[in-house]
Amino acid sequence: MFSKLKLTKKVSLIVITTFLSACTSFNSPVMSKSDFISKEKLYNSTQNYNALISLYRDELKVQENDAIRYKLAESYYKNGDSRSSLLYLKPLLGQGNLVSADAGVLEIRNLIQLNEYRKAIEASDRLVIQYPNNAEVYNLKGIAYAQLGQLDDAQANINKAREFFLNDVVAINNLAMLYIINGDYLSAVNLLLPQYMNGIKESRLVHNLVFALVKNGDKKYALDIIKKERLNTSPESLVNALEKTERVSNIVGR
Repeated sequence: MFSKLKLTKKVSLIVITTFLSACTSFNSPVMSKSDFISKEKLYNSTQNYNALISLYRDELKVQENDAIRYKLAESYYKNGDSRSSLLYLKPLLGQGNLVSADAGVLEIRNLIQLNEYRKAIEASDRLVIQYPNNAEVYNLKGIAYAQLGQLDDAQANINKAREFFLNDVVAINNLAMLYIINGDYLSAVNLLLPQYMNGIKESRLVHNLVFALVKNGDKKYALDIIKKERLNTSPESLVNALEKTERVSNIVGR
């Protein structure tokens, strides 16, 4: 009788200990704000999106926060996982909160990244009703139209974005890409060259300028830029390769 009672107490103690251990594992200590900020800054500076995803997920497990949820969705997008980004973004869309506009823009970016251009245009149309002066919405809508080959609609939307003060380098680069897609290399050069001469050395702009110069027959100037900007260890080989390129089909200035 005594041994049976002793055994029962032992079993009860094991069960209680196990239960307490389980509770402890679910209530891990909350990270301090300073630790969170330090880690976030480090991971952003090293573009460690996997670490950022883990950081934000852990934070959201403790407490729901719209800004953190947006950052989680953005990190998934930057990590190339647009499906997951859209999943975590969904609760923020159309809610009228502080991140609604940014969330809507990120939704469009994800749809473009997934090559779902019609859906991206539809999402842009919805968002522009709420935020009619949002330059980035028009810019992304223009990119989606360009990917569908509807270049007039693309140009109209990118120009609309410029009216609402989209960054000039982004807008000019995207407009130049439309000319390049259309085979109008001289117009692309006329847009990009003044920017370059004014000291704008943004990577995509310089590469597009070189491509347009080569396709327009100005290989000497293209070679000068390639050498000056150290774009390739074999400038002549790069020019020859670009010369043989039939067509550029993607706008990259997002």
